[in-house]
Amino acid sequence: MQIDFFTVNSDDNIGSYRIWVRDLSRSINESGNSSRIFSGTISEDIAKTIDSDSDAIVICKSACEFIPDIRSAFKNIKIGAINIPRDYISKDIDFVIVGSPEELCSMGNYENVFIYPLIERQFENIKIKNHEEAEKLRICFHGHYPHLGKFSPSICQALENISSNIEIELVIITGNPEFDWVIGKPNGIKIENHKYSVDTISEIIQSCDIGIVPNVMDMSVYLPKSTIEFCHSDIGLYNTDYQIRFKNKTNGGRAYVFYQHGLPVIHDLSPSSFEFMSKTGRYIVAHDAKSWEKEIRRLYNHKLRNIISNENKNIFEEHYNPVNKAKDLLKFIKDIK
Repeated sequence: MQIDFFTVNSDDNIGSYRIWVRDLSRSINESGNSSRIFSGTISEDIAKTIDSDSDAIVICKSACEFIPDIRSAFKNIKIGAINIPRDYISKDIDFVIVGSPEELCSMGNYENVFIYPLIERQFENIKIKNHEEAEKLRICFHGHYPHLGKFSPSICQALENISSNIEIELVIITGNPEFDWVIGKPNGIKIENHKYSVDTISEIIQSCDIGIVPNVMDMSVYLPKSTIEFCHSDIGLYNTDYQIRFKNKTNGGRAYVFYQHGLPVIHDLSPSSFEFMSKTGRYIVAHDAKSWEKEIRRLYNHKLRNIISNENKNIFEEHYNPVNKAKDLLKFIKDIK
């Protein structure tokens, strides 16, 4: 099959381009099929090239505005879109590529939706970290800085409690290291801020011991007291219920990076987390402050970190092979009528 990608932003530091365009195109080529990437605008010559032999055109989310024009130009070619907004509805789209079950559920307006995990190919040959005994514990976060607000209240409280007898260093890797972190920022803990770069991220991650990926917001902090206290057993509402909120595009991609580098991950209650944990059979998961503190203290043991890191790496390589996932995607596209 011939799959062509169209994007207006080919910056390798942009995750959606790097994973779902550059890396996916590479995986398609390595699967024995063919893929090309077109960036910017589609010229007349390029249009003739695509129209002559392409089975599908996949539109990066940065180029959604061009979907009607692309459909007009290529009436007989299947058109897919990557990671589009939940409220973007277009009859010109034949299939959608998403990154998680959470996002799939939000694409009810589309019949053909495929989950392609956010697998970073740049990390696939990295030797995982060998954890050694140390007095301090370095905990790593990487991702978009607004997620740091989800440290409130539980992660923040857990880190502050642990720091009373274990030295904690919090390492933050984000696109904007100059952000003003207010909500969820722990007190009395050393914090290192690093700007995301494909050239330095591996070295920084492997200087750490544990990865955390907060996706879920504990809404019990923000909801009115009357809402939290409302219980009605006849409709299944109890005072022990969780009140949580998470993005419809929540996915396991940030955790995958830690698996690839050899850092054990403390997961939260986001659905994508359980997909991977069910494969390992080891549930390292937290929500309230006590459970975050318990899991962090447990992973202070460097021998346990090595055991878990090796398990995660082996499971990840077995179940998240990008070329195999690309083959699954191509079969999915081919079967669309």
